[in-house]
Amino acid sequence: MLEECIDIGKAKQNDYIINPDFSPELKELNTEIKIIRDKMDTLKSTVEHDLNTTKRVELVESNLHTFMFEVDKKEGDAGVRKSNNQYKIISIKNRIMSFTCAELKELVREYNELEDNYKAQQDELVQKVLEIASTYYPLLERVSIVIS
Repeated sequence: MLEECIDIGKAKQNDYIINPDFSPELKELNTEIKIIRDKMDTLKSTVEHDLNTTKRVELVESNLHTFMFEVDKKEGDAGVRKSNNQYKIISIKNRIMSFTCAELKELVREYNELEDNYKAQQDELVQKVLEIASTYYPLLERVSIVIS
């Protein structure tokens, strides 16, 4: 029952969420979230090609901006400057330049909206799961008495 309710793959990453297969609404939201993530990865490849760097551009998750690109400052600086303000530098720390672009900001906005919807839907399901689990309490109590 537990494996059906909790996404074990995400739990291994310390992200405890209801399994998307538990509900058609969650499954649809999860599919849309994956589509947005794929679009972000495609955009990362486009940015990497656009900046013409020898080192990889990384798509990183950040608490402040949710997602942003990172590249070695020496490699990415020239490409970002030539981009006619297409890319906005967020920060430069320890020879790593963090930056974003309008397309990524839009994808992040959609991603956050879908995540919020997923969490709201999940909260409703958590209540239902707890109600179902609580029905097992009397049975477990009787088993405990029999065993002891």
